Amino acid sequence: MDTVPRYVAGMAAVRQDGSAGYKLASNESPYPLPDEMVAALVAQAQSANRYPPSGEVVVRRLAERHSVPEETVAASGGSLGLLRDLLTAYAGFASEVVFGWRSYEAYPILVRSLGARAVPVPLTNQRVDLDRMAAAVTADTRVVLLANPNNPTGTVVDDAELERFARGLPDGCVLTLDEAYCEYGEEGLGARGIALARSLPNVVVLRTFSKAYALAGMRIGWCVAHPEVVETLGRVGLPFTLTAMAQAAAMAALDHEELLFARVQQTIAERERVQVRLRETGFEVPTSRANFVWLPLGSRSEEFANACRAAGISVRCFSGEGVRVTIGAPVENDSFLTVATSYPAGAAS
Repeated sequence: MDTVPRYVAGMAAVRQDGSAGYKLASNESPYPLPDEMVAALVAQAQSANRYPPSGEVVVRRLAERHSVPEETVAASGGSLGLLRDLLTAYAGFASEVVFGWRSYEAYPILVRSLGARAVPVPLTNQRVDLDRMAAAVTADTRVVLLANPNNPTGTVVDDAELERFARGLPDGCVLTLDEAYCEYGEEGLGARGIALARSLPNVVVLRTFSKAYALAGMRIGWCVAHPEVVETLGRVGLPFTLTAMAQAAAMAALDHEELLFARVQQTIAERERVQVRLRETGFEVPTSRANFVWLPLGSRSEEFANACRAAGISVRCFSGEGVRVTIGAPVENDSFLTVATSYPAGAAS
């Protein structure tokens, strides 16, 4: 286990006077929950002495919401939990798991901790390169992981290329589409992923309530997959990972989806504003379809992150590669842009 990297969560932000700053390091929603959702959580807390229900109500509601059969939906304590179950079931010891890199940093942690071999494939122009990914697939590849939009670059792959890639995978290889940020993408992005999972038995779509639904602290994720895959996930998954509180939160979020998605639109508008301002300053910023932006600063990444930290703003630094900045509320984004536009290296990447 010494070779398994440790996941490092986004740091809290602290100003020089010790007061709380702006945390733009964890891709959370910057907006508090509506009162109606809070009330649902408080009501559920009164029965915390009981084990949670199985999640069938949430599964049924998600199936109705996305017009898919119930037997193609599974829910658990976060999409990362479902991914671990998927890898446990399909990526046996010494098999290969292919993924673009850089991508979600939990991928190599999960793969290596389960005894499989991680096969990271370099991005091309900050995008997952499906041709490179296809070339990396071998007879030992059991799972391909594809974050779309990709984290931390925010980029997406072409729909036609994705379908061609999925259809070209060998028998016994599962393509897992991690669509944690799809609600921030172009219209229909999430629906297209689900349609692909419905048409191909080797495609699994992972989704989460942590981002657009503002429930990062509740830990609830779900997936759409072939019924046999869903059945397998139910066999390998640990019981009671989907808490009663998380289920109540998910149902309340679906009840208030219109309000939550209006806030998503606010975040998208802020993302576009931030991207434009950064580019005007001289930063190279790939077009993001997520709730964050990526600055490929290379060797200057730590220097830039330290400048943000000195101003009471925490960002996600990937040393030697770049800095990911979550889109926050307007006042938070303004504070970040003040740092970025005054950064002496702003005109050079």
